[in-house]
Amino acid sequence: MNGLLKRVACLGGVLLLVGCSSLEQRQGGASQGQPVAATEPPRLPFTPPAPPVRELDEDLVFSALAGEIALQRRDFPLAYRYQMQTARLAGDAAAAERAARIALVLKRTELAREAAALWTRLAPNSLGARQLAALLAMNAGQRDEAFRQLQAILAISEAKGEDGYLAAMAALSKAKDHPAALQMLRRLGAAHGDDRRAGYALSLLAMMWKEYPIAEQEIRRLLEQYPDWGRGYFLWSRIRMSQGDQQGAIDILRRAIGRQPDDLDLNAALARLLVESGDYQAAYRQFLRVRRLAPKDPDVVYSLGVLAMQLERVEDARRYFEQLQQRGQRSDDVAYYLGRIAEQDGRLDDALGWYRRVQGGGFKFEAQLMAIRVLARLGRVEEARSELQSLRIQMPEKEVQLYLLEAGILRDFGTRQQVLGLYRKALVAHPDDPELLYARGLYAAEIGRMEMMERDLRKVIAMDPTNADALNALGYTFADQSRRFEEAQSLISRALKLKPDSPAILDSMGWLQYRMGNYEQALVFLQRAYGLDRDSEIAAHLGEVLWMTGDRAGARRIWEQALKRDPDSRYLKETVERLTGSRP
Repeated sequence: MNGLLKRVACLGGVLLLVGCSSLEQRQGGASQGQPVAATEPPRLPFTPPAPPVRELDEDLVFSALAGEIALQRRDFPLAYRYQMQTARLAGDAAAAERAARIALVLKRTELAREAAALWTRLAPNSLGARQLAALLAMNAGQRDEAFRQLQAILAISEAKGEDGYLAAMAALSKAKDHPAALQMLRRLGAAHGDDRRAGYALSLLAMMWKEYPIAEQEIRRLLEQYPDWGRGYFLWSRIRMSQGDQQGAIDILRRAIGRQPDDLDLNAALARLLVESGDYQAAYRQFLRVRRLAPKDPDVVYSLGVLAMQLERVEDARRYFEQLQQRGQRSDDVAYYLGRIAEQDGRLDDALGWYRRVQGGGFKFEAQLMAIRVLARLGRVEEARSELQSLRIQMPEKEVQLYLLEAGILRDFGTRQQVLGLYRKALVAHPDDPELLYARGLYAAEIGRMEMMERDLRKVIAMDPTNADALNALGYTFADQSRRFEEAQSLISRALKLKPDSPAILDSMGWLQYRMGNYEQALVFLQRAYGLDRDSEIAAHLGEVLWMTGDRAGARRIWEQALKRDPDSRYLKETVERLTGSRP
């Protein structure tokens, strides 16, 4: 699910909590290439001091150079001294800022307060300076000084058209005394007519600190006063979500949308939340509603395409991605997905063309790998291997991953000698790499090289006794290809403790129980595994146990469903033929 969350557009996420523009705003204006009218710079509330009338003399040059050299040499006390001297001599706010940050590295709060005071004097409209000064005063127990700085933060932010309470909250977010910091936000809001934005910032800060009762109490108080405040409902839903109450969070947003059915941000937030909860069908329907409210927004169309792929609504996905492609929107992402659709359809030349069009974005590397895999499927194995070799030179940090892909290609389109030779070469370059050892161990089990399999997997386990996948692989191989059932039981049990909800490990335990003759126990584990993952190998195992316990109709039903999903599964087809005597 995490991968899908990254791919679905971030609509109604944390940005909305801190006051982003709505989707409606993103549909027009500058985002569509329209010219933006020139505006006058904001009139800020504080007048900076006049720069000192001073020529560039030896003292100033020496101070500036000495400060930079000391910083490069990590002589922080000396760097602090000269940065402060430069700031005073030249009226240089940037030097004062550097001095303040050096003092923080040194954990010298008295020096940090001195530098922050100079920084705020030289740059009185700097939010960064005011925020640091407020935090340092707060942590020193100087509440009135902290309040004065927070008032300045509010004035500067408001002059810039920004939410000053969120800027004040950011200043207080690292305060040591949480109750005092929350009370300071209350005091700030009370000084300005009990501004609801202060309560919002307080609730958000309490949520960040996991003070959930305070966060929820404050936002509910505000919603009683402002029952149509969409942003408040959104924060309330995030507070519930932060506590693991997904359904409660969804219900809050649905209630808010019931009051304001055309609120774009609320509808987008609900769509995003439904993706987080894993309810992709409901998320898809909700994104359709969002699209009616924001028909020109490319992120909404893209999200619909990604969800359609997840739901195996391939034609719908194709339609959404082609719309974006025709508009020239999200070109790289769209090319990647159109490549996947073409490959799924068996149009390998088209798929290769689409993957080659991905020139940037988050899918560039993945598209390169997919293109190489397609080359191999087209029979151009040596060309695919040549590209992998080039990528290993270009991306040494991904060398292991690229070796694993090449091994997979040779496994499907090469010889055993080529596969084992490549693993030897890779392990010379990366001795004892756990991923390479694990992959070679699995391949060794597949070709019956049991000594190699056991040696590699035991080495992985010795390096990381909590590697549940290696424990499971070794245990399953013992259960499936030998009668070392006691060792298999120990290994798979260890894996199951580490990953109690892993379908693969549950399947292994079920298969072990079957091999030991414990059919009832086998069914318990295999049915649970199949409920979590309709994998074809799990279906083969479950069907076999059902067949052997006399439920042949149930076995056939499981196999037929699995073959519809994965008609090319060799393991599944071999199981069906072995037990029924006929090819599926």
